[in-house]
Amino acid sequence: MISTGINGLDEMLGSGIPRGSRVLYSLEPGVDGQLFMISTLSCALAKKRSCLVVLPNTTVDAFRNDAQRMYGARPDLALAPVTFIDSVDWERIQKSSRSPAGRARELEARIRKICREYDVDVIFVYFDLLNEEFGTDDAAAIFTSVQEMEKEKKITLVIEHLNMEGTGLLDHFIRDLKFDLVLAIRSSFRPFPQFNYFTLVHTSWADLPARSVPFIIGEGRVIPYIPRIVVTGPASSGKSTFVLNAADDGHSVDRRGPGGSMTTVALDFGWIRWKDFDITLYGTPGQERFDSLLPSYLGHAMGALLVVDATNADQLPRARLLIEMVARRRIPFAVAINKCDLPGTLDPSLIRRILAIGDEIPLYQISATRKSDVNFVLESLVDSITQFRY
Repeated sequence: MISTGINGLDEMLGSGIPRGSRVLYSLEPGVDGQLFMISTLSCALAKKRSCLVVLPNTTVDAFRNDAQRMYGARPDLALAPVTFIDSVDWERIQKSSRSPAGRARELEARIRKICREYDVDVIFVYFDLLNEEFGTDDAAAIFTSVQEMEKEKKITLVIEHLNMEGTGLLDHFIRDLKFDLVLAIRSSFRPFPQFNYFTLVHTSWADLPARSVPFIIGEGRVIPYIPRIVVTGPASSGKSTFVLNAADDGHSVDRRGPGGSMTTVALDFGWIRWKDFDITLYGTPGQERFDSLLPSYLGHAMGALLVVDATNADQLPRARLLIEMVARRRIPFAVAINKCDLPGTLDPSLIRRILAIGDEIPLYQISATRKSDVNFVLESLVDSITQFRY
């Protein structure tokens, strides 16, 4: 296996990329996604894999300096044997042959020679210039033919490409060029501007659902990131308990209500590092007078959880109104029936009927005081978020 260096992604892939695979990192215009390739290269070098890096659009020094400047990440060339074909080599190839076919043959011959001399394990290709020169199929064939001729070595091929053609190009790489892993790195203005995410489009070795994972770049690495999950529900349903039990670092702004119980008057806030995701939880006040704030909390949310007191039927009409507000945002959401460890709980099917939610909306019976219940709900909601199409 070859690691991508992105823990959340490696976990989805089942520990990484099998040897001999063909991998495409497809970047949409404007997305900040170059670190995916650099991260995979760094991991290969750290495992002392012999690597060939083909970057016809820049020099080795410029490549290393750009990686350092943009991300604070510099692939350590001393960790493993690594060879480059850079812009200087590409210029020599262009001068030695006037026809595209001749240049393709010479480049392929150089690659094959390097693979044999240095027993190359992984070929990394910055594909854009070669795609312009030869076209997608002929450019890809330079490298896939080397894989075929050196089949016993199980050379892994990793390509980074700026995708100007959309999903049709991804389908072509999967269907016709037989790529094993296709990862699309994308940006969107929904649920908020300049929202970056990667989509696991295709894996040949496992039947995995397409997943879209938000990310940020920080400390020289790709960090899966869910900037906001909103936890809402009627007053005294257990929202604050849920947020504080879920979070590594949680805060609540409370005061005593008319009955003497504590009630949230501003916002519960929790931050959690969970399975390589950085997640922030926002718990909203449950009183009707705060309803005007809920749309702003939901504005940049990627998911929502409605918490309902299973022992209090009087809460359900209020909970139904909150569900309608959440549903307008068209984001993944679930319902947690809280306090199920107490006597006198309502039947879940009755709650579902009163809330007017279909079977497609998950409904969980929990006690927010049990961390295992909270973690299960959070895991299920994150799973729904990563399978949501943005």
